[in-house]
Amino acid sequence: MIATAPSRPRYVQIEESLHALLETGGYRPGDKLPPEPELAQQIGVSRATLREALRSFEQQGIINRKQGVGTFVNLRPPYIESGLENLESIEMLLASRQIQPTFLQRTVCTEAALPKAAQRLGIDEGQPLTVVTSTAAAQGSPVAYLLEVTPEDFVPRAAMEQTSTSLLHFLLDTQESHTLSYAVAHIAPIHGTETICAALGVGGQTPLFFIEQTVYSPAHQPYFYSRNYYIPSFFDFHIIRKREA
Repeated sequence: MIATAPSRPRYVQIEESLHALLETGGYRPGDKLPPEPELAQQIGVSRATLREALRSFEQQGIINRKQGVGTFVNLRPPYIESGLENLESIEMLLASRQIQPTFLQRTVCTEAALPKAAQRLGIDEGQPLTVVTSTAAAQGSPVAYLLEVTPEDFVPRAAMEQTSTSLLHFLLDTQESHTLSYAVAHIAPIHGTETICAALGVGGQTPLFFIEQTVYSPAHQPYFYSRNYYIPSFFDFHIIRKREA
C-alpha cells in the first residue's frame, strides 16, 4: 500500500497563491495592491483568511500596510542562496554575494556556562564563557540573530570588545583559524523568542531558520558553539548530497 502524502496546510496554500499573484500580476516595489475584497476574490479565499496571509507577508517584509491608505509591495530585499557545506561566518557569506554586512546590535560579555553550552563545549558548568550576541543586517535590514560562545580562556572578552565582527569571523580570520577544522550543525524551523523577534523585526509567528552549531579542532576538541536564527525570506540554504561510492 502506498501512503498518501498529507496535504499542505491551508495557510501555506494561500500564501503560495498570494506569492504567485505578486510575481505574475506585474506588481513592482511600491505598487499598491487591490482592496481586500477584490484581492480575496482573485485568490478565492475569505477576507479573514486573506488578512492572515497579509499579516504573515507584512512580518516577512514582503508588503507594507498603511492604515487608511492601503497595502503596498515592498522593495525586494537581497536574497542569498547558499550551501551549508563550507564553514564560514555571516560576514564571509554576505561578502561572497557582494553584500556589505553590518551589525545593528552587538554585545560582548562574560557569562558562566549553562548546562547545554557546557555539554557542547566539553567543559564544566559555570566555567566562564565569552558571549557575543549580534543582529546582522544587509542593506540596513536585519537578516540574522547570532548567539555565539567560546571558552573565555580561548578568546578573552577584551579581544572581542576590540573588534566589530561576529565571534566565528574573528576565529576564522585570525591566527586562531588553524585550530578550527569542522562543524556539526543541527537545522530546524523555529519561532523566535520575543527578544529575537524584536531584534529581527518579525512577528512571533514568523518561522525562522535555526542553526545550532559546534565547531571542532582537528583533534575533535570543541572550541565554539552558536545558536543562530535566519530570516527565510532572505536566506535559502541547501545541502549537496552525494551517493555513497
